[in-house]
Amino acid sequence: MKSVIATPGALGSLTVGEVPEPTPDSNEALIKVTCFSLNRGEVRRAEQAAAGTQIGWDTVGVIEKPARDGTGPAGGARVVGLSLKMRGWAERVAIPTTALAPIPDTVSDADAATLPVAGLTALYGLERCERLLGSRVLVTGATGGVGYFACQLAKAMGAHVSALARREDRSAFLTDAGVDEVIVSPDGGGLDRYPPFRAIIDGVGGPALGRLIQRLDVGGRVIIYGVSAGPETTLAIRDLFASDGLSRLMALLADGRLKTHIDIDDSWEAIGPTAAKLIDRTFTGKAVLRL
Repeated sequence: MKSVIATPGALGSLTVGEVPEPTPDSNEALIKVTCFSLNRGEVRRAEQAAAGTQIGWDTVGVIEKPARDGTGPAGGARVVGLSLKMRGWAERVAIPTTALAPIPDTVSDADAATLPVAGLTALYGLERCERLLGSRVLVTGATGGVGYFACQLAKAMGAHVSALARREDRSAFLTDAGVDEVIVSPDGGGLDRYPPFRAIIDGVGGPALGRLIQRLDVGGRVIIYGVSAGPETTLAIRDLFASDGLSRLMALLADGRLKTHIDIDDSWEAIGPTAAKLIDRTFTGKAVLRL
């Protein structure tokens, strides 16, 4: 079957190639994939991976074969999932039923595909903070997938949300996400003009993080989910499925209380150029590629 694979020297270090068919374990459903979304972590891993290594966490499709142990959705169900083995960008993928969620009829495949890594990282990061109702929350990297969801979820939790943007021309995009204020600062400086923050959700790291921490309120908390300003980041993806977070996010999306922003919607044959655009930060929100 065909799958996205690491290809050293190719644009974005990714191409579509041939791999063996998956063999599901008893607790895994076999999914016929319809689309998937990209995250920086996958693309960065592809840059270092051996040729032919399968790539991909976020995936959406239809259950071709239910799990043999009887758990999870039935055959034919539309589902969104996270491939813990990082083989989700393929024609078919085997995924544990604990890492799947049914997709409501009112939610598109593309919208659902944006949720697993980005949505869960934002949700679980915020839930590690305390007493957000009426508190000030700062979100960095707010134009990216995680940051965009974090702004909306923090607002839904009753927080006063400030989004840190590197460029003035991203202000309208962030205001549309419902933030209370946009702070334009390319390096995290100038925040001494603002009151302290109860929580900081940071996906940038680097030198700016040291300045941001100085603006943390007493008893506040910084959640660091990435270090895009540095050479690499490590994300414990298995920890993201410690609860029913994906189903909760899906319900928010179906109810209209959470929205997605898909800047690129294209064929998976465009995996290389799309991965390169992601690393170069040439688009906002998420990219979804279709089989």
